[in-house]
Amino acid sequence: MAWTDMSPGIWLGCAAVLALGAFVQRATGFGLAVVGAPLLLMLEPRLVPVILVLFGFTVALTTLRYYWREVRLAEIGMALVGRVPGNALGLWLLLATPMVVLEKLIAGSVLFAVAVTLFRFRLPVNRATLFGAGVFSGIFGTIAALSGPPLVLLLHGFSPDRLRGTLSAFFVVTALMTLATLALAGLVRSWHFGMALTFAPGVVAGSWLASRVAHRLDRRLLQGASLALCTLAALGLLL
Repeated sequence: MAWTDMSPGIWLGCAAVLALGAFVQRATGFGLAVVGAPLLLMLEPRLVPVILVLFGFTVALTTLRYYWREVRLAEIGMALVGRVPGNALGLWLLLATPMVVLEKLIAGSVLFAVAVTLFRFRLPVNRATLFGAGVFSGIFGTIAALSGPPLVLLLHGFSPDRLRGTLSAFFVVTALMTLATLALAGLVRSWHFGMALTFAPGVVAGSWLASRVAHRLDRRLLQGASLALCTLAALGLLL
């Protein structure tokens, strides 16, 4: 474990968080970054956001395999345009903002994600709102890999399959944009890819376990427990 520059206990804790996030993501449709960001920030801040972006890209690509026929790129074009200034603003915050302030911003974005899940506000879907959602998605995505909540808030009226397909395509493209943005700033290192490889078995195991047992669990109860965990972790960052 010497090359990881991380104690075995911290590594195990991070692996458990990522496995839990993958389980929740597969079982409920969300959760990897929402669960992972505040908990990883407490355990090992160096993993946020790069590791979450890497695994978020993998999950989105896997999902896209099943729902690519539902993708409507025209519906998210302006959101992708909005990601460009959003990524730039997010990167500026990462580079210029003290960690204690970033923790508050990440906690706030996690609480926002929880609120989006609980209270599905209905907003008009047009070029202006899509651009605005893209900007906020870029900010949250660059800071903590939380790209989804702004788009989910706007597009939750779509059918489930159409929403999954459209969002998966959006996440595949924007994860690459975010990785490129972070790499240009020197924030992506070979260490991150090595760590991702060590965590990959746990992520795969969490996703596989969810595929086996999720249908036996009460989805609302599981989602409620996940949201409660996210809320507690976010409040812990705020205190």
